[in-house]
Amino acid sequence: MFEKSSEELASNKLYILYILKRIEIPLTNGQITEVFMKNDLLDYFSLQQYILQLKESKLIQSSSEKGVDYFFLTESGSLALEYFNNRIDEKAKKSLDLYIEMNKEKILRDREIKADFKKDKFGEYDVVLQILDNKVPYMKIELKVPTNNTAQIICENWKEAASEKYSSIIETLINRKEK
Repeated sequence: MFEKSSEELASNKLYILYILKRIEIPLTNGQITEVFMKNDLLDYFSLQQYILQLKESKLIQSSSEKGVDYFFLTESGSLALEYFNNRIDEKAKKSLDLYIEMNKEKILRDREIKADFKKDKFGEYDVVLQILDNKVPYMKIELKVPTNNTAQIICENWKEAASEKYSSIIETLINRKEK
């Protein structure tokens, strides 16, 4: 079995710190994993081990929001990254920077746009659509729809075009009908 050198282990952990520093927002485990898988930097199991080790060493922390853990860089993690930044491969940095530049808006949107639904005791579906601003609901719409399929379509459409829908709703509400 291939053993990784201590320098390679440290570099791989630095990638995680680098991503959290560059993206400037807390990320879920799934979002961190996606960055690594899309950039072909680490295998899934090693990544999970490194995240755990970084958390245990207090270089990253997590906070839970509605049952989802979001990871962020601690002050110690930021200092470690600053000190060892020169050990991160420049080609990997460029790849990560490009990925972040191309995907940061989507990641932010995923955190700010929420669309959920659940079946109620009468067999209908309660749909909740939200736009959040710094975790505070900026707009919240609650709907009751008859089918799972309808609920799914509404949620997908909201996630894809919430800002346009918001603008349309506001415009409709403020425009006076001509008599």
